[in-house]
Amino acid sequence: METIDLIKELKQNILHIDSTESLDDLKESEFYEFEIMDAVFQYCLKNKYSTEGFPEKYQDLLDSEDEDFQDFLDFSVKSYYVYKVSLQQNDVFKMVKLYCNDSEVVYSDQDCRNDILVAIKILEQEGVTLVFNPDLFVNIPLFRPKLPG
Repeated sequence: METIDLIKELKQNILHIDSTESLDDLKESEFYEFEIMDAVFQYCLKNKYSTEGFPEKYQDLLDSEDEDFQDFLDFSVKSYYVYKVSLQQNDVFKMVKLYCNDSEVVYSDQDCRNDILVAIKILEQEGVTLVFNPDLFVNIPLFRPKLPG
């Protein structure tokens, strides 16, 4: 399974980053985390996994690669979708478990499910949903201050 292999590879990259917590290290780690989540997200789309009517009610926007919809699909929205699907689809659950497991300690399925539920709750408290509101992405002219002179 190619997605699992990619997750393992990217996860190893994260584990090899020095834990200096420099800005570069944090950015590199975030990059790999985004790549993992995006790979699982794409896997879910390819397998037509659905939760709360997502993504099928936005299929036209996905197919056309609508710019505003692509902006909507940030890390938190993709994560929310993947976490929700992982509670329904065992193959996705295994991917999320691999992504979430940060220790050498045994990470049980139940612990992983609990962590997923907490992550979902946090994202919901932050206002993350799978409902695209195009009005939030209307191109508003940027305010540009006038230069003196």
